[in-house]
Amino acid sequence: MRSSIQKIIPLLILTCFFLALTGCGLFPTEEETLAPPLLEPEEVTYRTTEATIGYIEDSIKKSAYFVPVVDKDHFFTTRAGRLKTIHVKVGDRVNEGDVIAEFLTDGIERELEYQKLTVDSQIKSLSYTEQKTEIEIRAFKANLANLEEKYSEMNLNASVYTAKDIDSVKKELENQQITLEKMLLDTSNSIEMKKNELILAEMKLAQLQEDLDECKLKAEVSGIVTYLLDVNEGDMVDMYKNIVTISDPHALHLEYKGSNASDFTLGQEVSVQVEEETYTGKVVLTPSSVPYKELERYRDTVQIKLDKLPKGVELGDRAEIKLVKDFAENAVIIPKRALKTFLGKDAVYVLDEGIRLERYVEKGVQTISEVEITQGLEAGEIIIIE
Repeated sequence: MRSSIQKIIPLLILTCFFLALTGCGLFPTEEETLAPPLLEPEEVTYRTTEATIGYIEDSIKKSAYFVPVVDKDHFFTTRAGRLKTIHVKVGDRVNEGDVIAEFLTDGIERELEYQKLTVDSQIKSLSYTEQKTEIEIRAFKANLANLEEKYSEMNLNASVYTAKDIDSVKKELENQQITLEKMLLDTSNSIEMKKNELILAEMKLAQLQEDLDECKLKAEVSGIVTYLLDVNEGDMVDMYKNIVTISDPHALHLEYKGSNASDFTLGQEVSVQVEEETYTGKVVLTPSSVPYKELERYRDTVQIKLDKLPKGVELGDRAEIKLVKDFAENAVIIPKRALKTFLGKDAVYVLDEGIRLERYVEKGVQTISEVEITQGLEAGEIIIIE
């Protein structure tokens, strides 16, 4: 038994040895897993610019037009009425005192002419009464003087005349003196009444003339008609309704109307360009400077007075105005689109040796396309735009 086991052991050892030599060939082999290929990272490119040093200004450039400084509105102040006619049109030149519009007068002219005749008649009647009275009084005084002379002579020659004759002349003299006093009183009263009648007639004439004048609107200034009320003959026109506006063509300001009017303040200097010439002006009117009653008229309006009017400039001519709101010299300037805002803080991205760095900055003057950086950035640094 023992010898049988001893024979088997060497056989098992030999079998295991052969199996070890051929084991790999008895089972299928696995394919070796290959490592993925290495990809090179894509190169990052940025659109950049350089922070520069220069001048930057925040300004407003607008078109403005020359308008008259003096715009005088004309309207009826004492009465309303029906329009008869307007004697002028826009663009007409008028002189002070010219009749520019009229109301229908409803027969005032005829009544005025009648009253003129009445006054003339009363003037002549007064003159006639005064002259006639003067002649009568002069004749009466002459007769009285003769009677006084006769009475004096009779007294000197009393022996020639009877006392009765002298007394009769005396009584006649006294009666004539009383008659003269009454004549003087009557004529004075008559002349005074004539004068009063003339005064009343002249007052009525003056009132009629005033009524007629009130129906005529006259130019208070000389200038050019720049506005007419759209109204037809026979239409009712109320008091204080502006009918005609007359403007002085020699006193002109520049006027700008628009949404930027609130950016202007009184006293600001404004650069003005007319054709190829540049002038300096000063803001003299803004919406906030006009009285409340004029606010609607001057809403969104700015007026500028030039130091010197361009030669040959006329009403309605156009000019370019520029208001510099803020500016900086030797400023660090970058494109505005390069400035980013995060949680209320301004920042830019700086490219430093190919590395993108975030930098917080402080801004200054801004325009539509550029911005001044006052802190956090130096000129020459490379800024990432996109």
